[in-house]
Amino acid sequence: MSEKYGVTMTDSAVFTKQRVSPFLRQLLAVSGIVLYMIGTGANIAYPGVLLQQLRQPDSAVHLTPEHESWIASILGLALISGIIVAPFCLQKLGRRLTNQLSTLPALAGWALLVAAKGPTALLMSRSLQGFGMGIQAAAAPVSIAEYSAPKHRGAFLATIAFSFATGMLVAHIFGTILYWRSAALACGSFYAISLVLISLSPETPPFLATKGRFSECRKSFRWLRGQDDDAEKELEVLMNSQKHKDIQTPKISKFKTYSEIIMKPEFYKPTVIMMFMFVLFQISGMTVVPSYTVPMMAEVTDGTIESYTSMLMVDVVRFATAVLACIVVNKLNRRTVLFLGIYISVASLLLTSLLLYLRDFGYIADEYKWTPVVPTLFYIFGKTLGILPIPWAIAGEIFPLAYRSLGSGISGMFLSIMFFVVVKTAPTSFRQIGVKGTFCVYGVSIAICGIFLFYLLPETKGKTLYEIESYFKGVKDKTGKVEVSEKDRILDLEKVEEG
Repeated sequence: MSEKYGVTMTDSAVFTKQRVSPFLRQLLAVSGIVLYMIGTGANIAYPGVLLQQLRQPDSAVHLTPEHESWIASILGLALISGIIVAPFCLQKLGRRLTNQLSTLPALAGWALLVAAKGPTALLMSRSLQGFGMGIQAAAAPVSIAEYSAPKHRGAFLATIAFSFATGMLVAHIFGTILYWRSAALACGSFYAISLVLISLSPETPPFLATKGRFSECRKSFRWLRGQDDDAEKELEVLMNSQKHKDIQTPKISKFKTYSEIIMKPEFYKPTVIMMFMFVLFQISGMTVVPSYTVPMMAEVTDGTIESYTSMLMVDVVRFATAVLACIVVNKLNRRTVLFLGIYISVASLLLTSLLLYLRDFGYIADEYKWTPVVPTLFYIFGKTLGILPIPWAIAGEIFPLAYRSLGSGISGMFLSIMFFVVVKTAPTSFRQIGVKGTFCVYGVSIAICGIFLFYLLPETKGKTLYEIESYFKGVKDKTGKVEVSEKDRILDLEKVEEG
């Protein structure tokens, strides 16, 4: 067999002991992306403190309510532009270079924000941040999944949720104790550190394999995963699966190519699932709450708790739950964690809404006016435990290698559109129907998305990326069942060649 494909096991017989364990190498590889996502969390939450400071009479910049809603929501529109270019970047430039380049508009955005003297500069800075976030929204789950071993993939993908929560907490802490320009400088520093860490990591092995760069693929894979027997077998499968690249196929139009792609179940099924996932992610208030925490909690607490204190309470609960989610996602099934989060969120939102209505009608005594805070914090717990981490974990696993860039871009488009719609309409919703009515709408919407996902979403925990792809293709074993064990089948090189 040709060395080009790396299909022989001769060189795998030579093992060198690595000073640093494969787990720590994978941790280093994903750490730069994690730092970027911390910056993303700060981007989302920063308006929560920025707008509060700019409402002060002595503020250097004065905004109208319309300006405020645009500053909070324009990230969603800018995300679209980033997500449009992300598939091209991921496919042509690679995961590593795409991650590096995505830090540049984010850094420029924070620098412009530090120097902003009016609403226009603030909007431009937020647009640059959103553009970088859009590229990273598609690149992050793909990169983390391709860097990670199957046994660590769930935990590493769950760090996206941890990063969001950390960034939101950090932004609100900085915004509480620092002037908004100083807070912006501190938040922007995460991207500089991210760029350095990303530059220390290699390109992902699957991308190198798709480009026929098998020698580099082997080197990158072994640097990340070591050279034990299972790792070597998985490496050979990866490179063998790309040998069709050298087979000459008749040229067909791009329209026909894309038409054929969208009709393939391994593409359209994951895409539909991720559309529902990201609609769920946004309609649960994931980006609304950190953007409008202070006015939201002011209504929930009815003045019984100081506004900044209640904001930090929300942030601490979110952060602690995100840490727990990193453990839970790696221990329990993805479906279990997701639907547990959905159940808790729906129940807590509806209970909070009910208590707020009862309080408004005078059925709750003054000394108990704080009681809606309890289910509100349970709502934060529920959505952070399940609805925050699982969509990102699934996004990194569910698309087949051949369509991973395209699928991530399309699903990310829904994330962006829903980001803009939900955050832009939130102030109007709070004014027209109050937090109580908005929570009721969110609770019902989460329940509807949950029903669809209950029937659409397969379990992916413990499966390699190739096995998940086989599931959507409907690959069946001799008994007629969809293959569920890749260790026994997919790592069998002869069967890979036959398939």
